[in-house]
Amino acid sequence: MTVQITIKSTQHTGLAISTEGSVAAWQVTFELDGDDSLHATVSIPLAGPPTHHEAQRKGLKILQFFLNDACEAANKYEF
Repeated sequence: MTVQITIKSTQHTGLAISTEGSVAAWQVTFELDGDDSLHATVSIPLAGPPTHHEAQRKGLKILQFFLNDACEAANKYEF
């Protein structure tokens, strides 16, 4: 199955407290579309990146780890 991943939105949601003080808080939303069979939207809240572009990059990295773990869990699933 071919899956397309696109960034649906990136929103600056304010500030978050961290060990480094106040940092930017973001919500990055991705849309996943697979060959007319599966469509999903995943929103990832995160804190730290100072720019819109860096927030998207960090969000994508989190999504990659999540999807990798989800794939492993699906392969281990038993009925």
